[in-house]
Amino acid sequence: MSPPAAALDAPRMAGLLAPWARERHGATAVVRDVAPMPGNAGLSFGFTVGHDGGTERLVVRLAPPGVRRSGNTDVLRQVPLIGALERHGVAVAPVLWSTDDPAWFGTDAVVQPYLDARPLPMHGPVGAAPLDPDVVAHHLRQAVAALVPLHAVDAAAALPGWDEPRTAASEVAFWGRLLERSPEPDWVGAGRRLGAALVAHDPGRHRVGVFHGDFQTHNVLYDASGALAAVIDWEIAGVGPVGLDLGWLSMMTDPACWHAERRAVLATEADPADLLRWYEDAGGAPLPDHDWYRALACFRYGAIAAFNLHLHRTGRRVDEVSALMGGGVPVLFERGRALLDNASA
Repeated sequence: MSPPAAALDAPRMAGLLAPWARERHGATAVVRDVAPMPGNAGLSFGFTVGHDGGTERLVVRLAPPGVRRSGNTDVLRQVPLIGALERHGVAVAPVLWSTDDPAWFGTDAVVQPYLDARPLPMHGPVGAAPLDPDVVAHHLRQAVAALVPLHAVDAAAALPGWDEPRTAASEVAFWGRLLERSPEPDWVGAGRRLGAALVAHDPGRHRVGVFHGDFQTHNVLYDASGALAAVIDWEIAGVGPVGLDLGWLSMMTDPACWHAERRAVLATEADPADLLRWYEDAGGAPLPDHDWYRALACFRYGAIAAFNLHLHRTGRRVDEVSALMGGGVPVLFERGRALLDNASA
């Protein structure tokens, strides 16, 4: 039996990948350049395999061991999704191999190609000027266009039984449970009020389909020429109101959603009206109630930031970024209420 994935470092992972590579590519296969992947995508390692047919740069993503497989802890949940998206023309990194056999890595795993591509930076050094608006527009136009084939996927036909369709009310309830763990009682009250207002003013005309769930600049990769290479990190994708994706991207690139410390490092800004227009210009069906979805995004991210700050302060997951983002929770909830008031006017 392989060691638990949580105990893996690069040398141990290299030792596990070597027999996997030989099984897949023959006895002469060699693994090198094993290193943890950056970001918050979970347990993942980049590595190179050399074999008689050439060289491959790959990424292995692992499910956390000993944790119930659900949502972002279930890496195999992404396998049918990514396959369906690839068939429907969505830019993704394909799954090359997957397993639920712990004999290989001690947990579930998927292997995908390593993409020599980079995201549009969301933030930069303190005091740095925002990125060139033309560069931002060039990249974000492509990102928004990538949503069009995603939202056009017929989930019932392409992914039968993959996910229970979510309603706006169930989204509020789900993220509201994280909010209850907030270390600041005042935030809980403000978030509850925003959540209740979202449900009370639910427009009820949602276009339902596959959504990414965390559609923001760090999850869209571009090659050296500036062309979109892939949308990544599908851990919290689901079936439900697709307007959430554009609302989420709007929230992430709207300075008014962020507290002073975050605004000081925000590098990528966009007018929400431009994002909506680019979506429709790319062939996307109209998405009414954009301000309502932006308010929902503020609620979701505020709940997530409050929960992450709880983990940081209790020592369960120490992360200075969570400490920084936690200070923005009341601003997000305030901005959400303002957007909702505007949507309801």
